[in-house]
Amino acid sequence: MTAMLTDDLSRRFQRDGFLAIDALTTAEDIARIRSLIDPLFDRFDSLGERAFDLAGPLAPGVTPKSPEVNEAAVLEPRLRETLAYQRCRKIASQLLGVPVGYQFDHAIYKAPHNQTPTAWHQDEAYNQEPIPLRSIHFWIPLQPVNVDNGCMWFIPQSHQRGLLSHGIVSRRGAGGTLAVDVGDFTGAVACPLALGGATIHQPLTLHYTGANQSSEHRRAWILHFGAYGKIRHLFHPKSVAAKLRTWIPRNNTP
Repeated sequence: MTAMLTDDLSRRFQRDGFLAIDALTTAEDIARIRSLIDPLFDRFDSLGERAFDLAGPLAPGVTPKSPEVNEAAVLEPRLRETLAYQRCRKIASQLLGVPVGYQFDHAIYKAPHNQTPTAWHQDEAYNQEPIPLRSIHFWIPLQPVNVDNGCMWFIPQSHQRGLLSHGIVSRRGAGGTLAVDVGDFTGAVACPLALGGATIHQPLTLHYTGANQSSEHRRAWILHFGAYGKIRHLFHPKSVAAKLRTWIPRNNTP
């Protein structure tokens, strides 16, 4: 595969809000990514606020069911040199039509037989900036995935519904894992993938991964690339106005 999508795939992505591609990268590149991310989970307990369990609060002596490491590419900068990272960046730029930059990444290693799904949600619900996300999100499994071990599911065209109301389903760190009641699951699409494949989705697209019912960890690396990178958030008029409101002292004079 080249680093670019065909016009047909680009149109399908804009229409449905998601896309599954069979060959984002190579088996050798996935092995390289594993060699860089696995050690982060080996020292999970030492990563402080970057380490969470999606299934609930971390407890001493209790193995997390869905351990998550935030900003893996910050902790291990060599991830930015991988073929997957470079291709994701180029595809994001193609789909958004502007230069893009790294916004966020995280890795999730769902434990075997844990019966803990990741509930339906929109990534936009986690956005705490004053402007909506303008980004492309990639979900890269580090082994073949299917329904049994927790592949991605999407609801086509759900990105057109706008941001839905979310609730907290489990506490983690200072926040929580969010979920939305989608009601009717009719039309939800599972995206099993071979090694080297990936899914792509928009921030408002409803998605979910099932529980890992297999005998091995289900490993995934998730990358977000945004229009103009973090510069857009720093210098957008709404962001500047929000910062000014925190800097200018309130006038309490009657």
